[in-house]
Amino acid sequence: MQIPGDDADPDPLHSRLSAFVVEMTRAEMELPHIVYARDARGCMDSFSGPYPTAMEALVAADVEQQIEREADCRHPLTFHIAALYPALGLEAEGR
Repeated sequence: MQIPGDDADPDPLHSRLSAFVVEMTRAEMELPHIVYARDARGCMDSFSGPYPTAMEALVAADVEQQIEREADCRHPLTFHIAALYPALGLEAEGR
């Protein structure tokens, strides 16, 4: 198997799509976020926040995970963060 060399002329569509994804990810980091916790059985969910940015939500999730680990629960929790996007503004459209 031969490893392909660098493309001297990269695909412009690929470059634009890559730049778009990077910019969307960067912008999402600045949105408010929540921390979402779920137990291993899927029986209990909890949410906390909103936190001003993704980084602050990540720090809160880490602290919550440390507390949960020290409590040595029978059903460990998993922690996730999620961005909160602005409302769609359906009221303005009369919906």
